[in-house]
Amino acid sequence: MSKFLFKKKIIYVFLLVFCIPQMVFSYTSPPNVVSISALVGVAEPVLPPNSRPTAGSLSIPTIVNFKGMAYPLSKIYILKDGQVATTTTADKFANFSVSLMGLNTNTYTFSVYSEDSSKRKSSFFSFPLFITSGTTVNISNIFLSPTIDVNKIEVKKGDNLIIFGQSNPNNEVSISVRLNREYLYKVFSNTMGAYLYNLNTSLLEVGKYQSKSRSTINGQTSLYNTPISFSVSDKNILKDTEACSTLRGDLNCDNRVNLIDFSIMAYWYNKINPPQKVDLNGDNKINLVDFSIMVFNWTG
Repeated sequence: MSKFLFKKKIIYVFLLVFCIPQMVFSYTSPPNVVSISALVGVAEPVLPPNSRPTAGSLSIPTIVNFKGMAYPLSKIYILKDGQVATTTTADKFANFSVSLMGLNTNTYTFSVYSEDSSKRKSSFFSFPLFITSGTTVNISNIFLSPTIDVNKIEVKKGDNLIIFGQSNPNNEVSISVRLNREYLYKVFSNTMGAYLYNLNTSLLEVGKYQSKSRSTINGQTSLYNTPISFSVSDKNILKDTEACSTLRGDLNCDNRVNLIDFSIMAYWYNKINPPQKVDLNGDNKINLVDFSIMVFNWTG
């Protein structure tokens, strides 16, 4: 074996061991097929046998197959280096599979997330992966987090708060509510993956809370989703009536901060008496400070 090929092999093994510490690797025949089980919490990869995938001839396609669980009929996004590369739709049982082709030998960062029927997003399942040209990579057992929402952004102490979202159907959902301590609640999703927990706030102290959820099925647990906020106080404020207040810069109330909101703000730039929801820092004028706040909350 030449020194060049030996060094190349060492670099390849290094990337496998240190770039993807939370996945189990198993290599199958033929040698240019790699199967990866994306099991959350597994720290030790199983190293490949003596042979490794080879680039082969240019006629051999390079394919990355993604397979996992989300929510029934939800939209799945596959990102490559931060850009949407392809999308697909989960079936009625929440399973999805999708492929990417035409990749060159390189290290890529892939991200997978799902969007439910109300445009709520799961957390991003992200990982770097070294791809060799002419190799087929099968990434399976991707288990996306549930989505989460609340019916009030502020709840009167002692009244009920509804925490809800969508998950894999007929499975256990764990809900975390945290201020100075963490409260844990469990509920089961229905056949469409919808779950709902009616939280009695009598035991909660006044303050601003963070809530998140994750799913468990057949002993496998998803990541937590991105936390949402609500406050316990002396009054109730429904989230529907304050749809834009939970995401600063969302001027058209579509739960995103993007070029549409930028255009709305640009219209009011240096104009007299801008609308309160456009004036993000409350100084009765639209200037670079407001644009900076919008950029900070940018979702795209």
